Amino acid sequence: MTEEDNLKEPEKKEHGEKPFQKGWGNFVDGIKGGFDKFQQSLENQSKKNKEAWEENKDKFNKFFKDAKHDWDSKIKEWNADMEKRQIESKEQWEAHKSKVSQDFKQWQEKTKQDWKEGVATFRKGFFKAYLWFWALTLPILIVVIIVIVLVVGILPSY
Repeated sequence: MTEEDNLKEPEKKEHGEKPFQKGWGNFVDGIKGGFDKFQQSLENQSKKNKEAWEENKDKFNKFFKDAKHDWDSKIKEWNADMEKRQIESKEQWEAHKSKVSQDFKQWQEKTKQDWKEGVATFRKGFFKAYLWFWALTLPILIVVIIVIVLVVGILPSY
């Protein structure tokens, strides 16, 4: 066979194929091509990510070392503060204790006063609502009673 025969032979195959098989072949080829492109892009992205990770590795390590150093220095500061507070004299402790106690008592008194004012306001509001209820319903009740008495008095007794 010559080259011309080889070139003509695939053309004959294409013309001889059924449309469904041709469409299916194109579909499968498209999926394979798309998958190959997707796989290649994932590989490229992975390589880029790995390179970026290597570049940023030192930054990550520096961040964690700095964070650990800051945490350790904060703990040392807190420990020093606690030791300082332990060294305070008894008089300073008593002064601090009395101040906290006084603040607590003031808070209690303020809360108690606010409670009393709130209850008094509630009572006044409740009493006012009670009076309004009777002021509005009493005339209606009187009219209803008068109407009932008149209706019963007018109707003959059986």
